[in-house]
Amino acid sequence: MAKKVVIIGAGIAGLSAGCFARMNDYEAEIYESHNLPGGLCTAWKRKQYTIDGCIHWLTGSSPDYSFYKVWQELGAVQGRRMLNHEAFTRLTNKDGRTFTVYCDADKLEKQMLYLSPEDAESIKLLCRLIRRFTKFQIPVGKPFERYTIFDIIPLIIKMLPFSKDMNFCNSITIGEFASRFKDPFLRESLPMLLWEKDYPLLSLVVTFALLHMKDGGFPEGGSLEFARAIEKRFINLGGKIFYKQKVEKILIENGCAVGIRLSDGCEVRGDYVISAADLKTTPYEMLDGKFIDPMHEEMFRTVKLAPSSVQVSFGVNLDLSNQLDCLSDSWELSHPIQIGNRKFNWIFIKNYCFDKTLAPPGKSVVESTFVVDDFQYWENLVKDKVAYSGEKERIAASVAEEIERKYPGFKNAIEVTDIVTPMTYVRYTGNWKGTYMTWVISPDIVKKYRMVKKTVPGLDNFWLSGMWVQPPGGVPTGAMTSRDIIQLMCKKDKKRFRTETPQN
Repeated sequence: MAKKVVIIGAGIAGLSAGCFARMNDYEAEIYESHNLPGGLCTAWKRKQYTIDGCIHWLTGSSPDYSFYKVWQELGAVQGRRMLNHEAFTRLTNKDGRTFTVYCDADKLEKQMLYLSPEDAESIKLLCRLIRRFTKFQIPVGKPFERYTIFDIIPLIIKMLPFSKDMNFCNSITIGEFASRFKDPFLRESLPMLLWEKDYPLLSLVVTFALLHMKDGGFPEGGSLEFARAIEKRFINLGGKIFYKQKVEKILIENGCAVGIRLSDGCEVRGDYVISAADLKTTPYEMLDGKFIDPMHEEMFRTVKLAPSSVQVSFGVNLDLSNQLDCLSDSWELSHPIQIGNRKFNWIFIKNYCFDKTLAPPGKSVVESTFVVDDFQYWENLVKDKVAYSGEKERIAASVAEEIERKYPGFKNAIEVTDIVTPMTYVRYTGNWKGTYMTWVISPDIVKKYRMVKKTVPGLDNFWLSGMWVQPPGGVPTGAMTSRDIIQLMCKKDKKRFRTETPQN
């Protein structure tokens, strides 16, 4: 009789765990508190418009890249067009200087040298690193927990050509590298590209290496449709998924996880339990604080948490495909916008006209995102529903006004307005403090926490999956950590790990 895996959460990690479990002949059931798959990888309808809440670029969108294989196994990319961009963003400062951040490293280098010839050394170094890492492929095979000396030696040999550049990129933050630039505009611009100056430079380099190779595309149809494809794969493999079923406790007997208890009191038994839920919630609430790994506790206490965001989206009766010709348009404001406790001197707007499925013909979805780190402000504000709604309306009006200044006629064409705050993330996903990622993995943290544990001490037959155990996070980490866990499960049961790739 097949062993049963009970999975908490139907985000990308939970869905992937279910798919790989079924490929290896385990019974698999997923329990999800929301009524939709995807978790953070989601989108929603507002009248005729689709508001996307997740994917900006997808690692593994190209068949030429190693991670594409994982998406194929999960049925996520078959028959799906990937949409690439010539430019990542365009930034214009108050002086009218414009920095077009091209996805192609050669064009990027030319543009930066035009803006600041005196920074040639740093510019050439950055673009050389980007080109170098186009040759780097993410290993997709065994989980690191299963590595032996016979796996490590070939890996070291394979990594050797990249070791010097990788060590450099992991030893310096994006902000520190940007400080080398003499030109103040470039010095200010580089840390804004990934919205976090404390990430290692490697984060920026690898991202632009993907974009250069056209391996960081946007899946046509958006984030929810991407998640639905994996949900379909899970169901076709014979898995079962239960929505609107909130898990309150993980059941334990004799030091083993043996199932879950739902909020209505029902208990579901299984041979294994995988939590793809928020890492703060899992050990401290579902496990009553009795099984906490010291590494996890230390990270929660000492490591900087990735921020949350306020996302303002508009559905407009305008065709902006010719006016906004890059993934996002950014400009410095004459007067800052107040969002919560912070003032923002720059506005970033993303134009979804590149995906014709997200709005009716002749219309557009435009989104502006502000990264915020004042969760306490929003947590207090939401207690007063009138004040909370009023603040959202004020922010939306301020953003619309700024877009109107640059694109006259925008305000009168608005048909839909949608606002996401940190409390929206908490309400729909349960993510701690509304973060849309996990920890900020700075160079010091990379050295200290090379691998975040997927287990907790004293509890057998239980694993943690998702971006919390592969920070800083992102959609691919959900798939990869779950793939690794099912391999570990197969090893425990002395089974050969198998995958299969559907054709359609």
